[in-house]
Amino acid sequence: MEIEVKTDINMGHVNIPVSINGQGPFSFVLDTGASITTIGKRKAEELEIETRDGSRSEARGVGGGIPVKYADVEIGIASLEFEKDEVYVLDFEAIFRGLGSRDGAFGFTTLKHCTMSLSYKNESFKLHKGKSQRDLDWIPFEYVNDSHLIGLPVHINGNGPYTFALDTGAGGTVMDPDLAKKLDLDVQPVEGIARGLGGDVQLQMAELNSLSVGAAKITNNRVVVIDSSKVSPKGKLIENGIVGYDFLKNFETVIDYPSKQISFIDERS
Repeated sequence: MEIEVKTDINMGHVNIPVSINGQGPFSFVLDTGASITTIGKRKAEELEIETRDGSRSEARGVGGGIPVKYADVEIGIASLEFEKDEVYVLDFEAIFRGLGSRDGAFGFTTLKHCTMSLSYKNESFKLHKGKSQRDLDWIPFEYVNDSHLIGLPVHINGNGPYTFALDTGAGGTVMDPDLAKKLDLDVQPVEGIARGLGGDVQLQMAELNSLSVGAAKITNNRVVVIDSSKVSPKGKLIENGIVGYDFLKNFETVIDYPSKQISFIDERS
């Protein structure tokens, strides 16, 4: 059974309606970069969800270490329900410090059982358990450094491939400074900061002629050039960069997690 829900796109982030223990729906960020589906502390308290300590004691936020609690809940989306599973409970307000809040994040521990389809153009998110039966131009993928992050073979200005992580939670595409230097890109500082784990980091940008994954290609785009490890805990796993909203918004992205394959269907025409 495949379900389809309408998404709410806000600053490049995809929000989907998710139920918790049969209550809701609540607004969760669809985040392929999140290792574990997560509920906000405020929402957990509101729903009187029992939490406990676990193997991980804290997460890194803008202000430093943030306590991590664990809970066992049933997650659902539309008529699709998942068996009770372990989730994180985090204080999102403390993590993002004025960068907006959310009820939760829909992450890998839930998605790994499924095939998902995301269309920014149609504001649509589809999900079903198991493998895809669609005959598409599939690209096999591997997980970055044996993590939960999907690694994509990316060509930059015709060079590559370089492994980038796919992240629907990223507002834009990011490139590591070492790769930008290797490709001899013209990297320029711009106004603004990236709020990092160890403090604020000056933003830099570079212009690309093209960025492609298989046959999916965009041209004349800009990327943020930054050391990902300074702005995200998962950044330490990422060698070359992250593919985010500015690329994904042009395509229907279909991810078959059980088969470890992905397809991008052009929606610009």
